[in-house]
Amino acid sequence: MNVHAATEELLKSSGMAFTSLRNGFYAASAIMWMGDALETGELIAPEDGPVAWTTHSDLAEAAAVILTEQRYDGITPPLTASEAFDMDRIALIASKALDRPLRRIVVSDDEYRSHLVSRGLPKAMVDMLTGMFQASRLGDFSQTNPALENLIGRSPVNFTDFLKDAISH
Repeated sequence: MNVHAATEELLKSSGMAFTSLRNGFYAASAIMWMGDALETGELIAPEDGPVAWTTHSDLAEAAAVILTEQRYDGITPPLTASEAFDMDRIALIASKALDRPLRRIVVSDDEYRSHLVSRGLPKAMVDMLTGMFQASRLGDFSQTNPALENLIGRSPVNFTDFLKDAISH
């Protein structure tokens, strides 16, 4: 995110000691990206790319380690899950969890934008969501890194397990 990069630049130029956590893309956002697919059976979204969906609980645990053990000075490596998933795979996982088909429908960015506007989402949210799909297509969220696993001393939460659990609640 541009605002995060700008904040890191300000911190670097300040001369102060700092640690900036480069958290992976939040797994909870995958539910938001799915829109109303769980109800309609259609996951309608633009073309995307893989995302290393990372749970808040893993990131909170890593932050606690970093704070208590002062392991990083400056910017951390990417704190990500160990695997990246695209929306096609998310639709497949959700279909299995729901025990019914969830069809992935790829639409243009403009069609997606119109769909979100018709649902009453504010322009800033529409721009952000569309931009996230565009960035994922460029591979901006696909990077994985072992730093999170090394910090928490175990494999990060498996996204398939996270999604199945989220859908069942």
